[in-house]
Amino acid sequence: MRSRPVLLVSILMLAAALNGCSQSHDRVELPALGETAEIMVGPTGGTITLTGVEITIPPGALASDRQVRVTVVDETPPSWLRPSSPILRFEPEGLEFDRPIEVRIPFTGDARTATVFWSQREGDAFVPRTTRIEGRVAIAESTHFSQAFVGSACEGDDCCDQANGQLDVVLMVDNSNSMSEEQAALAAQIPRLARALASGDANGDGVQDFPALESVRVGIVSSDMGVAGGSIPTCESGSGGAMFGDDGVLRIHGNTSLPGCDPTYPAFAEVGADSTSAEIEGFVRHVSCVGTIGTGGCGFEQQLESMLKAVTPATSPLRFFDDTTGHADGANAGFVRDESMLAVIMLTDEDDCSVLDPGLVAVDGEYASVDLNLRCHSFPEAVHDTQRYVDGLLALRDQPADVIFASVAGVPTDALVGDPSLDTILADARMQSVVDPEMPTRLTPSCEVPGVGNAFPPRRIVEVARDLESAGAYGVVGSICQDDFTPVIDAILRSVASRASGECN
Repeated sequence: MRSRPVLLVSILMLAAALNGCSQSHDRVELPALGETAEIMVGPTGGTITLTGVEITIPPGALASDRQVRVTVVDETPPSWLRPSSPILRFEPEGLEFDRPIEVRIPFTGDARTATVFWSQREGDAFVPRTTRIEGRVAIAESTHFSQAFVGSACEGDDCCDQANGQLDVVLMVDNSNSMSEEQAALAAQIPRLARALASGDANGDGVQDFPALESVRVGIVSSDMGVAGGSIPTCESGSGGAMFGDDGVLRIHGNTSLPGCDPTYPAFAEVGADSTSAEIEGFVRHVSCVGTIGTGGCGFEQQLESMLKAVTPATSPLRFFDDTTGHADGANAGFVRDESMLAVIMLTDEDDCSVLDPGLVAVDGEYASVDLNLRCHSFPEAVHDTQRYVDGLLALRDQPADVIFASVAGVPTDALVGDPSLDTILADARMQSVVDPEMPTRLTPSCEVPGVGNAFPPRRIVEVARDLESAGAYGVVGSICQDDFTPVIDAILRSVASRASGECN
């Protein structure tokens, strides 16, 4: 990519500089093709400048003196990236800094979408850096020398924001009985997902399709939120016991029954565009070992409440069981970042039953006449309204499009053929919550997991996806009733790629 000279880019840059900015009366002075500057920089730091461009190397960034240079080059990024500044090469390429350096680059075009793209430490993929705009100058940081420019990764009416290179993923894994095969099927997708996000190569053909992500974090929670101190079998083993279960706290325990898994891991795994092959492998192992939770968790699943408590800060007005607050700035502090895309991926074979009235799970009382498996269906007033989860997630981000909600649940596989709307999926006869006439202690299954058993209609979960999508977020729905989760992972990648590029849903 770096070795292909393309004169068209230079001509466009020159024309933009001559015409000035389309959204400002100020003339933008851009450096010319071939322009270069170099200085000797040591431990005390220094600044390199050339027409409108300024690179500041702070004290302590280098341990010894180095000759450094910046040059305007005649090269081009992938065709889907639209430069609004010349492309700069920083040398020596690959030079690493102990502290972040700052670059200021003048640009033309739309300031709403202007983003500094920096090429990988190793490789040709371009990565969007967190970018601050001051007038007609884009400002970003890096810890290595390679290539950079200001531009946009999208165009047209859907392009409404800067590209975003940060993604925080909450992986909610149902750890009730009969979920081991599904956990393994999801774990099988983690290597491809990690490499695609770190490279921007969606299909593995070696060509970058969307902005490679600077940083991807994955934290894992279970569906076990306890049963308010009740005495229901399987609901007393979470870290918080029967009262709180695992309580939406990020899991750190690895599944040591799997080869290569450690007993414990950090609260979240992280990978990004500058990760080495070994670091990507470590990320995959971490997510697979912690995400393969196993079974035996509480059979009274509260999937939505678990994921919401995991990412909600204590400053939120939302309250959880026993008037407790969210964990985002407490037990899970440091995981969710303010400016990241926030994705939730839910893996479950049953619908959500996030309890509003703790009496719903009591062995006696007003609900006791109904079998436990049917109580959420029979007493919808005793569970939280799904709008709680729509509003709760949207409140965490300034832009709804920064929220991606995906589920792999009991949607009939053929109900997804042809990319139907979420309303159409919810209208499917098999997605209705009705008592099974052949086994009146349960609901009628919506589909069958090959070689494992039944899954049940995830109406509440799909309703959250639908209502988030209506609000401008991304709603993705896949089926757990298939051997291969590739289709839903592809759909998640498309959503991430769209928002990482600066598009709004």
